[in-house]
Amino acid sequence: MSDDSIKVMTLLDELEELISSSKKSFMSQNVLIDGEMAHKIIEDIRLNLPRDIQQANWVSREKDRIISDAKSEYNKVIVSAKNQAEYLIDTNMIKKEAQKRADAILSEAENHANYIKLRTYEYVDKLLFDMQNDISSIGSSYIQPMNEYFSDIIGNINIKVNHNRQEMKNLAERVQLTDSRKEEE
Repeated sequence: MSDDSIKVMTLLDELEELISSSKKSFMSQNVLIDGEMAHKIIEDIRLNLPRDIQQANWVSREKDRIISDAKSEYNKVIVSAKNQAEYLIDTNMIKKEAQKRADAILSEAENHANYIKLRTYEYVDKLLFDMQNDISSIGSSYIQPMNEYFSDIIGNINIKVNHNRQEMKNLAERVQLTDSRKEEE
């Protein structure tokens, strides 16, 4: 487990302790906590989050920016193509030639826009794939150890409960043994 992960786990323990040690509201399960202290702990958790999570946030923002840029470029190309087509028709050229050139420009613009879109989707898909791998890695690195930790706690509780049950059975057997001796006398 990395130092950042250990620090995050420690901060989560602090937050849990803050909540556990806070005063309970009268006649409810609500607790009153020190807001400033809670905000400080949460800010420390954010600052110590593993780099993979911070990078995943950046990838998400970058994806939105790239898609927005691609749409903007697509719109500019389409507007330019339409303007060029209107210009050709308005300049008294032979209508057929103007239409032919306008269609060619529009087709080229749409092809170019589609090319940009496809490249953008491929790039975003690669970023999402990498992010998916990073998230899986985070799950393996952090979630699995937490599950093992809780499993150990539950196992220890079960051992103690079984021990207590066995003690109760032993006490019951002693009582029965004492009762049967009294009856024999």
